[in-house]
Amino acid sequence: MSKPTVYMWPKASPDNKYSELLSASIEQAGLRVEHYDRKAMFRPGKGDIVHMHWPSSSYKTSSVFALTVIKSLLFAFLLLYFRCRGVRLFWTVHNLWPHTGRTSWDYVMRKFILNVCHRAFVLSETVKLEVAEAFGIQAGKLVVTPHGHYVGAYPGKGTDIRQKFGISPERFLFLFVGRINPYKGVDKLVEAFASMKHASCSLLIAGRVDTGYSLSFVDRFNGEGAICVYPHFVDDHELADFLQAADRVVLPYNQITTSGSAILALSHHKPVIAPRLGALGEYVTSGCGILYDPEDPDGLRNALGLSMGMDMKQTEKQIEAKLRELDWGRIASKMINIYFGTKQHEVNA
Repeated sequence: MSKPTVYMWPKASPDNKYSELLSASIEQAGLRVEHYDRKAMFRPGKGDIVHMHWPSSSYKTSSVFALTVIKSLLFAFLLLYFRCRGVRLFWTVHNLWPHTGRTSWDYVMRKFILNVCHRAFVLSETVKLEVAEAFGIQAGKLVVTPHGHYVGAYPGKGTDIRQKFGISPERFLFLFVGRINPYKGVDKLVEAFASMKHASCSLLIAGRVDTGYSLSFVDRFNGEGAICVYPHFVDDHELADFLQAADRVVLPYNQITTSGSAILALSHHKPVIAPRLGALGEYVTSGCGILYDPEDPDGLRNALGLSMGMDMKQTEKQIEAKLRELDWGRIASKMINIYFGTKQHEVNA
């Protein structure tokens, strides 16, 4: 009898390396992993695995609601068809709600997906509790498997980012990199950085700015020219160069579930400054950075200052220990056990 095939939905994504890295580690464990799309729609058979990651695009349209209903029904019938055929269904809940925001229809569909799946994977204990409470799902159906690291996943071009932006090698550099929109809290970061009035620090903000969002507030706080802005998409080959240039990575988010950006920073051995929100406390553990109270108006500014005095030798040891916990092979092994209904294993971040 041939081994079951894992149909990863998707096996690779241009926007997120998670499923690509997970698929590679499952393949290294000896299972066949195929990309699931329309061409493979009815290919999974009895005993095979279908593992979903970001299902909202499979049940929603951006136009007429009636089309969303039709699309959702077709998606639901597909999942029920798989169950009837003996296919095992799994979903990694990366976000409680889609990035486009929560709707009542999202609630209905995501609750249905959780019910029809054999198990669902969540990336932290915090998210496990949030999902169970939000959708009325028994916690036992949710399995904690942390987000793996990004070590070696983003090779750089070798660009000297400090030279590119005229930032002296002697200056202490805080970095924000990633998509820029209201929930990322970049406005709070700029204000907190400016209020430090530290003559030897710079702040670099890099990332594509969402339509309708303006960074004009930067000019009000940039009298000394210590804030550099690169309002463009940072592609995968540039990420490592930006991170290499930084002393600290700052994630001043207003809301977050699990931050791949925090894991990316740690994967490049950069301490993280972030609010104590969502699962961040389970990834940015003691010594790997500084978490601040998002309700404290001085929390971010104080965290920026405290981070400058971190013992980097000790920090390196703590980050290395965390990266060992986030090893993809370890995560894949536990996930495979869940696929086949063997003894439950939980991997804590």
